[in-house]
Amino acid sequence: MAKKTDYFEHESLQDKDSVINYLKALTRGIEKGEILISDEDETLLMSPNNLTLMTIKASKSKKEQSLRLKLKWKSQKEDDPDSAPLFIQASKSNK
Repeated sequence: MAKKTDYFEHESLQDKDSVINYLKALTRGIEKGEILISDEDETLLMSPNNLTLMTIKASKSKKEQSLRLKLKWKSQKEDDPDSAPLFIQASKSNK
């Protein structure tokens, strides 16, 4: 059975205040556990959870600077066996 992957990509030139507003909206979405991303063509609803892998990459040259922020988390459904809690208990030795 093939896995369905939804994909969203948008690129546009933004002023500093717009970038700040987008980052604040992402922050609120992460806090609430739901991020809706859309433009004229596409819409994607994401549900971030508590464990998130964060990668930051930055580069700087004489002509240009770049900052990349990547957030990645698992999509776990309630019936997913990987989401079951793990219990470990030490027992007394019989010696």
